[in-house]
Amino acid sequence: MNILFLYISLPHLSESGVFNDLIKEFHRNGHNVKVATPSNSDEKTGVYKEAEIDVLRFKTNQLTRNTSNIQKGLNYIKFIPQCLSAINKFYKKEKFDLIISHSLPPEIGIVIRSLKRKYKSKFYLMLCEYIWQDSVSLGFIRENGLVKRYYQFLERLLIKQAEYIGCPSQGNIDFVLRYYPWADRHNLHVLHYAQYPIELEAEKIDVREKFNITNKFLVIYGGNMTIAQKIQNVIDVAESCSEYTDIVFLLLGRGPQMEEIKSKVIDKKLKNIIFINFLPQNEYNLLLSSCDIGLVSLNERLAIPNIPSKTLSYFNLSIPIVASIDKSTDYGSYLERAGGGLWSYAGDTIKFRDNILKLYKDPELRERMGKNGNDFYMKHMMPGHAYKTIMEKINRA
Repeated sequence: MNILFLYISLPHLSESGVFNDLIKEFHRNGHNVKVATPSNSDEKTGVYKEAEIDVLRFKTNQLTRNTSNIQKGLNYIKFIPQCLSAINKFYKKEKFDLIISHSLPPEIGIVIRSLKRKYKSKFYLMLCEYIWQDSVSLGFIRENGLVKRYYQFLERLLIKQAEYIGCPSQGNIDFVLRYYPWADRHNLHVLHYAQYPIELEAEKIDVREKFNITNKFLVIYGGNMTIAQKIQNVIDVAESCSEYTDIVFLLLGRGPQMEEIKSKVIDKKLKNIIFINFLPQNEYNLLLSSCDIGLVSLNERLAIPNIPSKTLSYFNLSIPIVASIDKSTDYGSYLERAGGGLWSYAGDTIKFRDNILKLYKDPELRERMGKNGNDFYMKHMMPGHAYKTIMEKINRA
């Protein structure tokens, strides 16, 4: 089968990741795989060989970091002709049977519609991100405003293009059907995040020594630091645990709230929080594997059922999870099903703290939940399982 993978952001395929490993799994199973994605750097628009796969990296305006929401929205609109122009130029002789893409930005639906008409292909949508619902709930756009209606139109258009829709949890499926009841005919089903097992290339103790955190109980948060994550939850729980001098909270990530977060930690004179700058993937994995608990933090105002992708790395490395979540998500049920962690509602610092201390004081429970998470990963979150799920849906149609 000839397959085009289209993503808004993609590391070099030599690296591991949710999308990277799925692409490589299709290639490993003998499909003719092509990829199209915006450039990561100043490299020229062109097709590059990455892990023996053709990857078209094309120039766009800034789509991810270091730009305002307004400018980013305008750049997403510009992305449409930029993407189509690059694909039509560099893949003009290709014939694609299937297009696989995720749901960000929603403007990608216009790109997909054009490509489907050209190639007469089917479209598999990995639906795990939504724009306007959270933007309204977090106060970025007005409920009855023009911008909200614009993004709702794009979301509806994107979903209509798909013959198959994979979501990371049942809560996501229910959420889609609440807004778009007609979407059930688009073969909605659960598609777990997937990643190959993480291979560590050095001893764990090396990383602990580097950051001077040997003999500490390590609680880690790694990832985006935006209003959606509300890292204030983590600061509050760290402050509440300050009497336990051997518990250290590690914060790794990027985002517009980073400097504000650091200032709050300094003002509160918290000694149990350590900020670590960006690490290469292997070094981050080494550090993560050395930690005792992995944190998930979500803003209580969120309106969509998030399944944080960092769950994959935690489960992969047998790290038990303690989550602080909103009431819209089914992530708590997700953790309970896996048996891989504990959860509480965002804003309930006492329960958040109690869950951390429960694992801190009970090594056997910590080990058991870590193993449960890894078992769940091995049964449901390997790329081979995602590949099988997708192919079964396509072949059944």
